[in-house]
Amino acid sequence: MPPVPESDAPTESLPRLLLGLVWQLAVLVLPILLVASLPLAGAAASVVGLALVLIAVARWPRIGKGVSSLLTSAVIGAAFSLGATLPGYWGIGAGVLWVFIGLASAATLERRLGLASAPVTAEPIGPVDAGARGTSAWGGGELLTPEGEPVRTLGWGEIAMGGPVYTDYLMPDGVLLEGLGSSARFSDDGRYFAAPIPSRGAWSLAVFDRQQRRLYHCANDAFWELDAFSGGELRGRHSPLVSDQGYRLSLDAVLREATCEDFVAIGDLWLAPGWAERQQQAVLDLSPPTGPHRLRGEPWLPERLRERDDPLLPLRYPSYQLWLDDAPTGLLLPDDARPVWRADGLAFACRLRDTAQERPWPCPVRVWEAGPGWRTLDDWQPREDEPRLMLEAPLALEPTHLVMQARFDLPELDQMAHGNAVHHIFNEELERLAGFDAWGRAVPGLRAATRLELLYPLGRATPVMQADLRLAPLADGRRPLLEWQRESADGLRAAYRCRIGEWVLEGEWCLDHRVSACGRYLALVAFAEAPAVPHRLVVADVPARRLLGIDLGLPLARLMDFQDAIVELAVVTGRLADTRTATPLQTIDQPPPPVASAADFLTRREGSQLCYALRRLRVGAALEPLPDWRPLSQPPASNAYGDFVLPAPAGGNAAWLFGSRAAYGGAYLHERLPRQGGYLLTACGCALADLAPAMAWSADGRYLALTRHDDGDWHLLVLDTLAHRLHPWPDPIGPMPRFEGFSGGALHWRNHPYHDDVAEEAGEPRHLPLDALLGVAPEALEAVDGLWLPPSERPRAAQWRRLDTAHLDPWRPQ
Repeated sequence: MPPVPESDAPTESLPRLLLGLVWQLAVLVLPILLVASLPLAGAAASVVGLALVLIAVARWPRIGKGVSSLLTSAVIGAAFSLGATLPGYWGIGAGVLWVFIGLASAATLERRLGLASAPVTAEPIGPVDAGARGTSAWGGGELLTPEGEPVRTLGWGEIAMGGPVYTDYLMPDGVLLEGLGSSARFSDDGRYFAAPIPSRGAWSLAVFDRQQRRLYHCANDAFWELDAFSGGELRGRHSPLVSDQGYRLSLDAVLREATCEDFVAIGDLWLAPGWAERQQQAVLDLSPPTGPHRLRGEPWLPERLRERDDPLLPLRYPSYQLWLDDAPTGLLLPDDARPVWRADGLAFACRLRDTAQERPWPCPVRVWEAGPGWRTLDDWQPREDEPRLMLEAPLALEPTHLVMQARFDLPELDQMAHGNAVHHIFNEELERLAGFDAWGRAVPGLRAATRLELLYPLGRATPVMQADLRLAPLADGRRPLLEWQRESADGLRAAYRCRIGEWVLEGEWCLDHRVSACGRYLALVAFAEAPAVPHRLVVADVPARRLLGIDLGLPLARLMDFQDAIVELAVVTGRLADTRTATPLQTIDQPPPPVASAADFLTRREGSQLCYALRRLRVGAALEPLPDWRPLSQPPASNAYGDFVLPAPAGGNAAWLFGSRAAYGGAYLHERLPRQGGYLLTACGCALADLAPAMAWSADGRYLALTRHDDGDWHLLVLDTLAHRLHPWPDPIGPMPRFEGFSGGALHWRNHPYHDDVAEEAGEPRHLPLDALLGVAPEALEAVDGLWLPPSERPRAAQWRRLDTAHLDPWRPQ
């Protein structure tokens, strides 16, 4: 039977699942132990007695199945009793023989009593003519009942991409059948309706009795498409993609062996019984603790469900009709919302919608007050250059304002185009880079959305966009306050004053902010009036009552995270024309103007897009910018994350890899996937492109083993940094290589399966002699303005020269 959607259903807790497992084991094991402890005569009497009880209760299948389970346990327990009675090996043999005989006899008795269901098997038939074929499993035309009335189909979907489709069928009498395939048929007498149930695994068959309003679910995967339903027989075919074999199946066999459920009436619909279990029943008493007014919520359903675009929407999102002082308000209270009352009991606020509104959203906040009556509050409209602020539930109603829970969106840098977009993600948490392991692989963590409280002004002349904001609590429990001052001249951002207790921070601040995870610091963005743009970050060290500031020199787009005393933020690095593709060598083709006049540069333009980059600053005595690379002390794995510098063991050289990424790109870490497409520059000036992170230096720092991931194969290259030659090994070297280094005149590495490069000792050891590697015909690098480039990189020599390589100075050859 098609499952009732579970999207809003609560999941069972782990302790409850464990208790259920213990109970099932007890039901199975305890009867076995009890019968096994009896003497042989008592054990035999238990088996015979349970068999007689099973015969007596066979007319009640549910009770019969329980007794049948006890009979099975008794048979197993009697085998232990028999084995203990007879001496030596005779007891073991007799016990095993008894188990086979007893279980077979119990199964035969269950079948004779009709308690055991045999699988319904469809009978193969010959090929089906094209003219006799039914509707395709990939969709068909309009379906009519035998009475000539149209059947509505709702919520079409498909199994995987481009697979067979499924839908919900709404009959004219209000019966709603969910999750059935498109190849559906009515029986010739009009009583039954049949359709396959598509699945990624085993398909099954649904047959609905229109008179009894009973759904039969048959575990038979023969039918993908139904061709006929007449003469008490179903005819159809299996998957046209694999075998277009025809089958037929008796309706009597389906009704006899299938599981069934009776539909129940909910409003003017007939639905699977699971829907009835989800509907609220009790009346809610929502009255205030004090005051003369009474408020209640009564379970509500619209009068006509079947005429709605989505008849199940009111059931998926239950609501209560609100009654105030025994009079209907015409407003609906969502199931997950509750009103907040003012302390005097004469006013309350809540998210409510009109009964005439079909969809459960939008659901605006409304305030009722004795005397003035109802008032609908405006929603927050985000300004162009500010975080998206989402208002959630009302928390408290004060005489002058309504306190509302709120949170920012989570900004996310798109790495698919090397940081060319900042997305607004409305999750409460997102994945973050928390650190690296010894082989340079990313260690994932979580960053949470910035939470705050909006003090919604209730004065008629004060719009919501001028509301003050109470920020997340600090470590000492105090909550900073942003007090609205004014809007910028271009209307793209607002200026706020920041107050932390009695400490009023000098200056004006933007809405974007971040309280550190430890609760000690508050990161703020200094307000800048147009044509200037925000570019200064300030961190308030609250216990020390000091401000640490830094001028970034670039437009500050968003604060990303603030954990472990490190602020992460996104800055605008420039623009790139739509006709060009960003690479790690060139991410922009238009640098930004000075921040004092960059407002126009940041506005949307046709033909180009803004480019962003992540900056990290450590909080200490000052705000210290951190480099976007890190040093490694050992050869990295093939899925090492980010930019790094691998120094040669003896010094005097180092390899800087930057710009590598997973094949899928995007903003997720994909920490277990291999990286590719990286760019390499050594301290001695050798430059290469399209590399993977796995690499290793020889002990003398002359040779650098490199990898390239191409079309699923991994290739080995050896760079001779002294002779400026590249030796490509002709054969693939296996998946996910991780070099162990050069030793004994050979290069050693281990291969790992995809997504499983996790253990130091894991992987298949491999090696190649260095002489063999250097014996391959080399590719000579060419000297171009102090760099050594392969011929393929000569057209991009100017881009290589523009790279800032100052961080390689400590390892340059003397």
